[in-house]
Amino acid sequence: MALISMIKYIFFSLTFISNSFAAEPSWETIKTTKDGIKAEKREVPGSSVLAFRGEGIIDAPITKVATIIFDTKRAPEWIVDLVSSKIIRWTSKDEYIEYDHVSTPPIIMKDRDFVSKVKLSIDPATKVIKFLYLNTLDPDAPETSYIRGDLMNTTFTLKSIDQDKRTSVVGEIHCDPKGSVAKWIVNFFQSDWPIDTIRNLRKQASKADVKDDQKILELFSNHL
Repeated sequence: MALISMIKYIFFSLTFISNSFAAEPSWETIKTTKDGIKAEKREVPGSSVLAFRGEGIIDAPITKVATIIFDTKRAPEWIVDLVSSKIIRWTSKDEYIEYDHVSTPPIIMKDRDFVSKVKLSIDPATKVIKFLYLNTLDPDAPETSYIRGDLMNTTFTLKSIDQDKRTSVVGEIHCDPKGSVAKWIVNFFQSDWPIDTIRNLRKQASKADVKDDQKILELFSNHL
């Protein structure tokens, strides 16, 4: 009986693992633009809000692109509908808490805000810098009159290419603005995020006043 029970246990365990991998949705291409941006979407198990993904090349070194993403003061210039952004505090040498206030379309009525734990990771072997945003609670970012949304598993992955002259950027977002707005409306408004984000990053990278942030340079050099 013990042998039969063990066989059943192994069978059901393997079936569960197999189903778990099979259940992982794949990315579906929404559009590929003439200027080389690929926009994708996919379902997320347990969520009625879609995840979106944008991929493109930016004609600037990786440290400049990373600086743009890191610079919260500059963020409203390129992030659609962002009113303000700030770093609340650093929790380690490569992790910090960020607060963002986003204006919303009239149909949604009330503005949203988000509190995220941001993790910076650098892989010197592949020349990759990654920003990972995860929803969090923080006593230094109490709730406001806005609706507090969830920024879930959102990333920017930067890879240096062409002898460090250009940067490949992959941005992914899974964001639930919460509130009573229908999720299909949320998905509709967020579907423009991949293309808008890559194009806006390109515009920022073309500006001469964007100088490499010292913190980014230190983190990058410390991992080389």
